[in-house]
Amino acid sequence: MLARSLGLCLVVLVAACGRDKIEVSKTPGEDYKHSALVTAVDKFVAAGRTPDAYADLAQTVATLRPQMDRTVGKEAELKMIVLALGPMQAQQGKSIRQRVDTLALTVWPTLLAPPIASDTLLAVRDAKAPELAPKPGESPDDYLVRLCGGPLARECKSIVPEMQGSIIEALAIRHATERARTAVAECLPCKTDPGWHQAVLAWESLDRVAADQTVDIERAADPDNWPVAGAAAEDDPHLPEAALSTRGELVVGGRSYGPNQQRIDVLRELRGNDDVIALHLHPDTTLAQARAVLVDAKKAGAVRVAVIAREPFYPYRRKVYWVADGYGLRANLRPTDSLQLLLHATDEVAGPGTVARVD
Repeated sequence: MLARSLGLCLVVLVAACGRDKIEVSKTPGEDYKHSALVTAVDKFVAAGRTPDAYADLAQTVATLRPQMDRTVGKEAELKMIVLALGPMQAQQGKSIRQRVDTLALTVWPTLLAPPIASDTLLAVRDAKAPELAPKPGESPDDYLVRLCGGPLARECKSIVPEMQGSIIEALAIRHATERARTAVAECLPCKTDPGWHQAVLAWESLDRVAADQTVDIERAADPDNWPVAGAAAEDDPHLPEAALSTRGELVVGGRSYGPNQQRIDVLRELRGNDDVIALHLHPDTTLAQARAVLVDAKKAGAVRVAVIAREPFYPYRRKVYWVADGYGLRANLRPTDSLQLLLHATDEVAGPGTVARVD
């Protein structure tokens, strides 16, 4: 699949560099920054079509745009969307963490922005557009949190921060796909060159893959999947982490393990040389279910366990409660009571660092 995508990318980018296909003849003195656009594209190509080179190209185009006429603006829009395919496709086989680090501040901002167009007196520009650009010194994660708390709040404010990258990437791809369709449809010379239509197909392929994953990501990234943090929670120490699925299986590194010796071995490997681990447990997990995992964790050498919780307001920062089997603050709850009830009870009578007894 990746080889096919890269092959498609080469076809598309060869077409993108064929300047004679979309250039328009200008009279002397009426260049409207067309030659500067061509030079900027050539520089991007010479730099290896990398994400950083694309960011430089985008900055140059943004500087040139106020002096573009309608024709040059449309050419810039067409080229920017097609040329973004290269760095986007090159990253698709990598983890979302790598894609966020590489693309969030370089390629995604251009794809999320409104289409490139010339300035006109009657144009009504999107008031949110300036907010889509990264701020100086902003990290990729801070950029995503700001987007989801501001201009893209409707799309991703209900997503926990560590999963916002997948949702914003899908939004960027969807927007780029729509822009590619429009730009190619409005380009008369493009009708005789199949390379431009291959570009649209390439974006549509990326869009289908992203859309197929979005529903599951949104479901998994709902803040309600974590207990609500209160007064007894403390800052997340970022420990090795496992999760308990709704089916009662332990999930580590994407693999599921039932309640057996293998699960204990996996927990022992997870904790490494430390004697603590973290668990992601749903707030409705019963104390009986939680205790079963804690017993296995204890057998694996974990003295205590950090349960991941989240602040009840955006950006839902991760916090932890400490729980253990056999010792700690007793809340006198029933085995059928929920984990969230235990944590609330701990909030009422104790502070951060308290170990809550689960039995």
